[in-house]
Amino acid sequence: MANILITEQIDPVGPALLEQAGHTITWMKTRTPEELAEKSKDAEAIVVRILDIPAEIIRNAPKLKLISKHGVGLDNIDLGAAKKSGVAVTITPGANSLSVAEHSVAMLLSLAKSLPYVTEQYQTKGFSAKNSPPGVEVSGKTLGIIGCGRIGSQVAKIAADGFSMRVLAYDPYLTEAPKGVELVSDRDRIFRESDFITLHPVLNQETHHSVGEHEFQLMKPTAFLINCGRGPLIDEPVMIQALQSGKIAGAGLDVTEKEPCDPESPLFRMPNVILTPHFAPTTHEAGSRVSKIAAENVINFFAGNEVVGRIV
Repeated sequence: MANILITEQIDPVGPALLEQAGHTITWMKTRTPEELAEKSKDAEAIVVRILDIPAEIIRNAPKLKLISKHGVGLDNIDLGAAKKSGVAVTITPGANSLSVAEHSVAMLLSLAKSLPYVTEQYQTKGFSAKNSPPGVEVSGKTLGIIGCGRIGSQVAKIAADGFSMRVLAYDPYLTEAPKGVELVSDRDRIFRESDFITLHPVLNQETHHSVGEHEFQLMKPTAFLINCGRGPLIDEPVMIQALQSGKIAGAGLDVTEKEPCDPESPLFRMPNVILTPHFAPTTHEAGSRVSKIAAENVINFFAGNEVVGRIV
């Protein structure tokens, strides 16, 4: 049986399945590049969440046959190096999409109702916080979605069915709009017309910093931006300037350009910004599903059976 390196803590259901199948698990403790380099030398498979797996690690892991991604984002794995070295890469499609969609909607509602700000005001100023600037209703407002795949379409369903929002979506890979969604071909319409904008595209060269000066100029001063996708989708310094100058009303960010976010970042000091630490997929239910599928991909791969979400 195979030696499996698990880089970060995951729900115990996956490791239990691996051990039941007879595989040996090695856990990382410090999650430093040095520890990864040392422990990957004997690994036949790596189960990874967000730790970087660069080309150097892949090239210097002679026994490595599989990288099983715990999740769907692949920006932390050098796919070119994996392909060149004959290392398979799998993901866990759809396993945490509902949790991320719900987190996105939670941020939308929290921003609309100014919940973090009002909570802080109540704690520091007492009941006079009742006189804080009022929030807004979301019913009847326009939600713009960039990237309407598994997560984006679930956000759309919650917004349209649950809150009677008008939903616009831009996704160049979709030919048919999900129910309750107006699919637009002009990306600028999303930024020009929406009261809330949520980002869910894949991060690649095309989408890197795809929300920048042009997009912020188009947005309404009353609009909110939500990013539970990947931090580098947004040109962060430009966004900070837009928030500080009042070009947009606020932002909900589960991801930032660099993670962890610099403690000195002005984002932490803005009352109209909600920051969470890449926490959107973190629910008991999603953790169990993702762990199970990531482990099953390892088990099936070494048994010669079909895996799900194979990328390389």
